[in-house]
Amino acid sequence: MSNKNVKIYFDGLMVFSFLDQQSDTKFQECRVGILTLAGGHEVTLEITRERLDHPDEKSYYCFPHDLIKKFKHLWLYLPQEGESQPCDSSVTRHPSFDNIFRMERFYNPKPVPIWDAMRPTLHITTGEFRTAICNNDEIFRLVDVEGVTNLLTPLFHADPTAVKNKLEMALDHFTKSHKEVGKLANVFWTDIDVKDDQRLALAIGDERDPSIELFSVKPRAGEFIRVSLTNMPSYDDPIGSAHLAHQVEALPDNTDSPGDSHGHHGDQASLHADKNKTDKKKEENRMKYLKRRFHFLNYYDVLKLEKGQKQYVLLRDDRDWIEGSRKRSPVPDPPCDSIEV
Repeated sequence: MSNKNVKIYFDGLMVFSFLDQQSDTKFQECRVGILTLAGGHEVTLEITRERLDHPDEKSYYCFPHDLIKKFKHLWLYLPQEGESQPCDSSVTRHPSFDNIFRMERFYNPKPVPIWDAMRPTLHITTGEFRTAICNNDEIFRLVDVEGVTNLLTPLFHADPTAVKNKLEMALDHFTKSHKEVGKLANVFWTDIDVKDDQRLALAIGDERDPSIELFSVKPRAGEFIRVSLTNMPSYDDPIGSAHLAHQVEALPDNTDSPGDSHGHHGDQASLHADKNKTDKKKEENRMKYLKRRFHFLNYYDVLKLEKGQKQYVLLRDDRDWIEGSRKRSPVPDPPCDSIEV
């Protein structure tokens, strides 16, 4: 429990980064990148005012990505009552925040955020950031993306020996490529103390300062404000429900067909160009499909990795994946986990 009077929960595809550490272990800000590039997602904000002996007051806002990604920088900060400039404040990273997925544990050097690829970037200059593992005993692992796609690829070969060989190769790749992660937090929040002479403001601006205030909230006496900020799939965009035929179009064709050497050189060049174009389109469709099923892959669009560093999918430690891959609709868990860089 906290004696702070505002609590903000975060959920969905978000990148947390604590910047400008000070001598007292506090930070100048926590920068949160929201991945509005992810297809089918929407940003929502729910504000609940709670008071004893009073019904809760709720406000709910939904921001389509086409709208919210026009805001490059948002600022959440404490100004004095009647003022617009931020108070002298800072943020704290509680030790429990180690339970988030931290990229630096699995990459050396750690990936660098591409802030311009995240719209908006939310600059939070006040609060104590915490996480918790609530009713969640799942163990997670990272799996090389190729190890996942090989098992996902539908196999419609007539030759049972070819099917068996491909499954054995895919299973071997999958088993050898995984990295143990352990338990991860599934609840993320920050506690904020708004003094009697302050308010909590949200503004747009540039990377240095807020400039135009959008709105503010101020807890009344004895009131607690609970806020939820999410970037999750919308109910109107079902994920993983496509027919198997769509998977065939999206994933690469593993059919082994011998190449023919007949035809003129000009025809071969034309066929080669067409094949390259087709292969490129297949790869684009493949990654589009994988990102919608494994949302974790969206992070590789907003992080700069060193050459040769692999991409991974974050999954439950599900034995059905390893022992035969009998399930045809594997579900990533968590569907939209936040990370720290």
